[in-house]
Amino acid sequence: MNIDVQLPDKGTGFVTNNRCDNGACQFGQKSAIETALAVGAAWNGLHADRPFSIGQISRKGGGLFPPHKSHRVGLDIDVRPMRQNGENEPVTISDPEFDLALTTELIKLWWQKAPVQMMFFNEPSVIAAGLSQFVNGHHNHFHVRLRAKDAVIRIGDRGSDVAEVQSILGLEPDGRFGPTTQHAVEDFQTAHQLLADGVVGPKTWAALRSTQATPAAAGVS
Repeated sequence: MNIDVQLPDKGTGFVTNNRCDNGACQFGQKSAIETALAVGAAWNGLHADRPFSIGQISRKGGGLFPPHKSHRVGLDIDVRPMRQNGENEPVTISDPEFDLALTTELIKLWWQKAPVQMMFFNEPSVIAAGLSQFVNGHHNHFHVRLRAKDAVIRIGDRGSDVAEVQSILGLEPDGRFGPTTQHAVEDFQTAHQLLADGVVGPKTWAALRSTQATPAAAGVS
């Protein structure tokens, strides 16, 4: 686990905030930084004039990062809510400048384009939509916790890595690991002499990446 890739201070679709000394707070695992850049590019395609702002991630090498309880392994990314005026300035969910519609759209895009493990943000309608969880201190930013590249995924998980598996298996890539996806994974595992447990671990990832979807897998519903 190397936490040695630094996010640029700005890029396509994003800017940054709270970088500490020369970006010392914005190091992450390679997969996390690549994900942030990919979400930025996707957002730019939707709102080229409204970049979002990424805050703290981890320190180089990881480890303790006070006052954060997490942000230790290069997979936690803080993002500012969007403002009505488009400025890269702090805003809370109770501020008149808070743009709920645009922030909700951005959070949905992270779920679509990133291997999201959990999302923490305290806006009630976002929580009610199943897009985030309440955690104290998350009124002024949303916290994206990513899975590492090729992490184990199973029924109940969501995110871009789930959509990748679905696409390989010929399923609709909606990014939600439900019973249909589980059954397709089990069939794929059986066909490739793997333990048919419906869980995508290292061996199943390797097999998925080494083959195209078979007609049998593509026909599962």
